[in-house]
Amino acid sequence: MSQHQRDEIETDFTKLLSQARESELMELFFNELEQEYADHYRKVLKRKAWHIGPLSLCNIENEDKAERGKKAVIDENECLKWLDAKKPNSVTYICFGSVVKFTNAQLYEMAMGLEASGQQFIWVVRRGKNEESEKWLPEGFEERLEGRGLIIRGWAPQVLILDHEAVGGFWKVCVLEPGVPMVTWPAFADQFYNEKLVTEILRIGVPVGAKEWNRSANEGIKREAVENAVKQIMVGEEARERRSRAKELKEMARKAVEDGGSSYTDLTALIEDLKKTSSSFSSISLFLISPLSVIAFEGLLLTAKPNMGQLHVVFFPLMAHGHMIPALDMAKLFASRGLKTTIITTHLNAPVFSKTVERSKSLGMEMGLRVIKFPTVEAGLPEGCESADQLTSDDLLSKFIQALSMLEEQLEQVLQECRPNCLVADMFFPWATDVAAKFDIPRLVFHGTSFFALCAMESLRIHKPYKNVSSDSEPFVLPDLPHEIKLIKKQVSEFLTEEPETQFSKLSSQMSESELRSYGVVVNSFYELEPDYADHYREVLKRKAWHIGPILLCNRSAEDKAERGKKASVDEDDCLKWLDSKKPNSVLYVCFGSMATFTTSQLYEMAMGLEASEQQFIWVVRRGKEEEEEEKWLPGGFEERVKDRGWILRGWAPQVLILNHEAVGGFVTHCGWNSTLEGVCAGVPMVTWPVFGEQFYNEKLITDVLRTGVAIGSKEWNRLTSDGVKREAIENAAKQIMVGSEAAKGRARAKELKEKARQAVEEGGSSYYDLNALFEALRSYRS
Repeated sequence: MSQHQRDEIETDFTKLLSQARESELMELFFNELEQEYADHYRKVLKRKAWHIGPLSLCNIENEDKAERGKKAVIDENECLKWLDAKKPNSVTYICFGSVVKFTNAQLYEMAMGLEASGQQFIWVVRRGKNEESEKWLPEGFEERLEGRGLIIRGWAPQVLILDHEAVGGFWKVCVLEPGVPMVTWPAFADQFYNEKLVTEILRIGVPVGAKEWNRSANEGIKREAVENAVKQIMVGEEARERRSRAKELKEMARKAVEDGGSSYTDLTALIEDLKKTSSSFSSISLFLISPLSVIAFEGLLLTAKPNMGQLHVVFFPLMAHGHMIPALDMAKLFASRGLKTTIITTHLNAPVFSKTVERSKSLGMEMGLRVIKFPTVEAGLPEGCESADQLTSDDLLSKFIQALSMLEEQLEQVLQECRPNCLVADMFFPWATDVAAKFDIPRLVFHGTSFFALCAMESLRIHKPYKNVSSDSEPFVLPDLPHEIKLIKKQVSEFLTEEPETQFSKLSSQMSESELRSYGVVVNSFYELEPDYADHYREVLKRKAWHIGPILLCNRSAEDKAERGKKASVDEDDCLKWLDSKKPNSVLYVCFGSMATFTTSQLYEMAMGLEASEQQFIWVVRRGKEEEEEEKWLPGGFEERVKDRGWILRGWAPQVLILNHEAVGGFVTHCGWNSTLEGVCAGVPMVTWPVFGEQFYNEKLITDVLRTGVAIGSKEWNRLTSDGVKREAIENAAKQIMVGSEAAKGRARAKELKEKARQAVEEGGSSYYDLNALFEALRSYRS
């Protein structure tokens, strides 16, 4: 079966919901619990349904209650005896059902929060006593909490426990259970809908703060949230009010199943209908929607409408780490929001993506990888040269660009097989707009840079102000921008200034023209970072664009952060241990990305400047310790002299992990947009050292607009090697960003931006909203 045929077939879940729409439904809750939604479901949505619950109340005896589900791993009498010793409403019961899984790290946070809450509890955990206990339980936890906390490993007699008067709160995944106020911790399926019913309509619950649908390992809630939620549900006037409302619902539930109650009456009506069907020799199809509430089932129906369907987006990034990493993050972000995503890359670049793709698939996301052949031989490139990071001369760059143009036919073949709804292609593939048009799908351009840089480049392209200066070092103002931004000609890309037209300037023109004909642009930024330039790009330059970043924030776990990019040359734990020994905001992190190259003499000046600054630092250098020029680029005895305050990391660093450590107080960066955003998201001020590309524009955003950085004094655009910054400038910039009142002000502004970045990608934030708008636009295009 071809990929296209597979894409045409509905998923099992979509089929299930389609069948549910066509069937008559039995709902296992009771009318009084959610009367408005029961009425809405029947009268507005015109569905035939019977509410016949709560069915658990058919179990009257303790023996019946204890035997529901699997056999309990604890003796029921011992459990009840433990509860009998407690005061009424004094125990929190924590249980997350039979399917939800938590990481060891999340269980550890849960344990710490429960201990800090000071409340008594029964905690049901699906872990064996010898199963990695050191990792998921704090040392000495059970000994410290003996008497006020009981851990049940395995299956618990839940109904017996919840019915005991000592239990005053229930911590769960949001499967409804009338009678006890709840702390809601939804994970997947209908649980987020149920949370809204519990917390906002019934008002018998407190949300712990779960934000992400995840049907596999669940994590992300900190101990403070656990502690606060336990206290909220157990202590104080509002807790008593919730408990009172929960008790009222319990009584309503009891009456609903008794003779004359709403569920009793509806079950009687259902039985009568079945008798009529039986006597007429016809059949009836009943669909059971327990354990969903009506409001949850409506939510599932809404999100799985056949005419909405699942969008499939294909990503085609440039073969360079600075382009592949954000494309991978974007594909992961889209997949986490329910889309199917496929990334196209070449054989030697596939390892950049494969681990994250497989990990995401294991978490239930639909991500795929398609590998195509890079025309190395055809373009005259050396064997194994499939990445722009490997280019060391203008000649190789020229051949690489030629190779990119040879990928058109293979892209067409992938689109023919996949039949996606959208193509997100890198700006370096201007011909991708025409390829997408052949399949009648929208092409979105991904530049991988800021609104500010896009506006600056367009100002230069239209007005060419660099033509009006008498020398390469004379400043000029970029016309028609919201701020007065000055550059010198030496800082402008050769793609724009070269005359007569060259291969590179021709490519620049093609990229601009292709963007104008495309469906629009996706920008890895957030509105609050550069509102004037987001507005300018859309309203003045009339470009269709969506800001959906910072997309790197889709990486929430330490494992995800560490896995971005190449494998680190240092053990992450060793790195974090070194940082743990330093004071907050005391370490300067120095790193220049995957492509910037410095001369031996420039590295020497850098070392001398860092030493003279007397600041603590981590310096990432892309030179091996065994390289023959080591003596030339490092001053004699340098590492020995700075061994206690400086660390040279040769190779690839776990940058996001480092930047987010509280010890890091400054970032020396080449101003590549990925690194810039990583600094913004970490709340770290920057020393700007641009080299090529759009980096000089990003420097102006950091230093002149956001005022969260200090310029080191780099003056010349150079795509091969960078040189010319002296040790004194490095020393002064390091001190400026790390020490004094101005440094403190810059750090405060950086921390504000970090918080705005976090809010932008959360539900209701500017980027979350714009991403939803993009999805709706793509659905409208398809329909």
